[in-house]
Amino acid sequence: MRLVMANTAAYFGFQPVGLSTGAAPNFSLTQRRIASGNSTAIYRGDPVMPVVSSANGYITQGAAGTTRVDGIFWGCEYLSVSQKRIVRSIYWPGSDASGDVLAYVIDAPGSRFKVQANGSSMVVTGSTTAWTSGPVGQYAQFAIGTGSTSTGISGAYLSGVGTTVTYPFIVLDMVQDPPGQNGTDPTTNYNFLIVGFNNEILRSNGAGPTGIS
Repeated sequence: MRLVMANTAAYFGFQPVGLSTGAAPNFSLTQRRIASGNSTAIYRGDPVMPVVSSANGYITQGAAGTTRVDGIFWGCEYLSVSQKRIVRSIYWPGSDASGDVLAYVIDAPGSRFKVQANGSSMVVTGSTTAWTSGPVGQYAQFAIGTGSTSTGISGAYLSGVGTTVTYPFIVLDMVQDPPGQNGTDPTTNYNFLIVGFNNEILRSNGAGPTGIS
């Protein structure tokens, strides 16, 4: 008999769980940059996207849409104006840097992440249904949520799925173990799901990072 407990909201962003090869996550991080004047906080587990107006390759906190993602933010370091030293942090607070912020991003195309779905219905091919009705194989949209300044952890979550091939993620599996733990009940919303990159800077269908055709 399977122990079942209704899921509850406990958003934590996108947490790496492995690679498409089945290997464990190696936490290989790519260095990117955040402009010191970027006042938008970025939390560990947030999707990040390019600053379109920048010719310097800057990134910022991701926003829902069909703009490509550049990976998942995992931390940063910067010269602190207030502390007069290099600060290493799991989140960018949005101020206090002298010069560019060095960001660390997970962007390997085959990365897999655990993320929580929201508590409302999702949209599948124009109709509304529950998260419990087969999200696997669907393209997925996210919402950035509210990160925690206490822990530095993201509040991002999946907000819906559909057939739009330029959505940033694709659902690969539903988490159902260990039984009885939050997020593992496949019969209620707030499921924990496993997703991979879809519309991401290093993933291409032959026509650039525009999703899987």
